[in-house]
Amino acid sequence: MRGNKILTVSEVSFHIQKLLDDDPLLSNLWIRGEISNFKHHSTGHFYFSLKDKECTLRAVMFKSKTWRLNFLPKDGMDCLVRGYVSSYPKDTVVQLYAEEIIPAGVGLQALALAELKEKLQKKGYFAPERKKPIPYLPGAIGVVTSPAGAAIRDIYRVVQKRYPGMPVILFPAGVQGEKAAQSIVEGIRALNGRKEIDVIIVARGGGSAEDLSVFNVESVADAVFASTKPIVSAIGHEIDWTITDLVADVRAATPSMAGELVVPVRWELENSLSKYKERLLRAARGRMERENMRLAYLKEAGVMKKPERWLNRYQDHLSRCESSLYKSTRELHGKAEYHLHVIAGRLHALSPLATLGRGYSLCQNSEGKIVTEARHVSINEQVKVRLYKGSLGCIVVAKEEECD
Repeated sequence: MRGNKILTVSEVSFHIQKLLDDDPLLSNLWIRGEISNFKHHSTGHFYFSLKDKECTLRAVMFKSKTWRLNFLPKDGMDCLVRGYVSSYPKDTVVQLYAEEIIPAGVGLQALALAELKEKLQKKGYFAPERKKPIPYLPGAIGVVTSPAGAAIRDIYRVVQKRYPGMPVILFPAGVQGEKAAQSIVEGIRALNGRKEIDVIIVARGGGSAEDLSVFNVESVADAVFASTKPIVSAIGHEIDWTITDLVADVRAATPSMAGELVVPVRWELENSLSKYKERLLRAARGRMERENMRLAYLKEAGVMKKPERWLNRYQDHLSRCESSLYKSTRELHGKAEYHLHVIAGRLHALSPLATLGRGYSLCQNSEGKIVTEARHVSINEQVKVRLYKGSLGCIVVAKEEECD
């Protein structure tokens, strides 16, 4: 014992509890097992054990969680239990603190459905902003459902009652069984290719959760999401929503309600159009009467009877403007011409030709450079003398240099 730390029972028990509480795997997990030793305590808590062929795990579910269950667990029931594993320090007993219990068969399906919902949610399949609006008056209605079921009869009856003559195009699809999902997918794609169809109803006349499972298949959700035409789901159930309902642009509780959603009542529409027509005609007649009165007034106005008198008012004013414009133009032209002469005179005074005109000349050597001093040329060198008019070719026979 020398050199070893001595711990109390409480310290060990709480240390075990901390190790369990800090384990991420044990903090939130699902466990499948058979319920045994179930006890519904007077406090409202559930005490039981979960066991399989080899091991047993004690469990407790407190009253704050038990009220959410819609069934009472029993011994021998195969269940999925969600919760966390920890230790009860007083007895140092490892146990499961249950937060949710569901029967195993239903539970596995529910877990798979929940995982698929989460996956599609992340992909944006349920986003409200991607929902397409239902057209007010479609050219034709497509329906994907069983040709022998009540759904198509209900839809057709309601549509024809509300809008007689509205085309209803059926794609016969299976709504139950192994091949039903593929059949529904093919129906949605086929009706998307029909130009006359503006809205598609995917329908089934209700059923159990197992019957409706085809509408929870990912491939059906993909087809609904990829549809270029708005989709109305009419699975025929009130409480539970399928994934198809969540992805569809609009959900109808029953096939009959879907028929009501996709078409207006024809006689109401015709009555509205008649009222709009009457209002438009009244407005047009009123406008024509006002314009006729205005035209009659203009006909009686003096300007329309003798327009030349009205024009004469402005003739004198126009003549004065024309005279003033002509005078201003001449003045501007005279001033511009005067300034031009002044500038030309100044340029002429500065011109080398003016200097030559007064008797001066320019002397250039054989290279064309101007000679300004006698020392820049030699005896017998040819030079060119530029006069005011013309030039001379000369030979230097003598030169006289000036000293500075």
